Amino acid sequence: MMRIYKIFTDRKRRLFFLVPALAIFTWLVVQKILTIVYAQDMPEESGVIISEMDWPETIMKVLSAAYPDRIGPVEFRNDDWAFTIGEKWFYYADGRFLPEELKDAAEDYRAMGFNFNYPQELPAWESTAEQRAARTLSAEEGRRIRQTQTQPARPAARRPLFFFEALWNISSRDQAWEQQSQIDFLGHSLSIHSGISQTMILIDEIITNESKTSPAVRQWIDNLGTVAGWNWRSVASSGNRSMHSYGIAIDLLPKNLGGLATYWLWTARDNPQWWNIPYSGRYHPPDEVIRTFESFGFIWGGKWGNYDTMHFEYRPEIFILRNIPRT
Repeated sequence: MMRIYKIFTDRKRRLFFLVPALAIFTWLVVQKILTIVYAQDMPEESGVIISEMDWPETIMKVLSAAYPDRIGPVEFRNDDWAFTIGEKWFYYADGRFLPEELKDAAEDYRAMGFNFNYPQELPAWESTAEQRAARTLSAEEGRRIRQTQTQPARPAARRPLFFFEALWNISSRDQAWEQQSQIDFLGHSLSIHSGISQTMILIDEIITNESKTSPAVRQWIDNLGTVAGWNWRSVASSGNRSMHSYGIAIDLLPKNLGGLATYWLWTARDNPQWWNIPYSGRYHPPDEVIRTFESFGFIWGGKWGNYDTMHFEYRPEIFILRNIPRT
């Protein structure tokens, strides 16, 4: 009996160290593959700067490299850069990323923005003073324009949803729900897109392992009150569909914020200078947690100007784009 117990405990001990190591190894392999795939399509010279003329080809190849299991190779066809998602062709279409049947209707839609300036580290507070001052002037100018405006504003072009709908195979609430998986994440139930559920399980294992040696991470986990993933809704104040609708975003809120700011819009209700709240006045997850999410392709909303410090969003293309210099 003692021999059986010893074998069991030895195996359990080996698994304790093996699971996190295997998770890290798996992600490193994935990152290496993405690097190789993308590098095959990029110029060989070091320090190459991508011009605006080359940008359509570049962004299409970045997306194909970031989602290799969902997006096919990039081709130049019908006078535009294109790739397939499933069996459907999508075209750059002046930054609208439209399906083939709509490629000539780009003027009816807004261009999709991709953040290629996502910072490696949280910018120093002193270095963002000019940006915060510009926000003050922008807010004042906006109020002045609204006060003097007599003509109704021109209706805004629609934001195209076709790319993300096809990427995640979601176009309605019911279809979105069918794509979700229910997993346990840091002791909480989480609805997340089945396409990234295994990634979330790896993140859970790594953060849980970090909590065994980091009191800050352990305390953060113990204080988690809300772990929210899939939620069919629009982004507050914009009307644009939230990435939560696809199940590729997660909000991690503590049981009590303790007076700290976490979402700019919540703070703006009571503080018109919400952008001037220093980092010390904002809720931030531990650095180990942020780095772990980022290593798996999640961007953190705490690095946005319109900060959302509880928010993580699966956008692996952003980490490729930030390393590409543009003219």
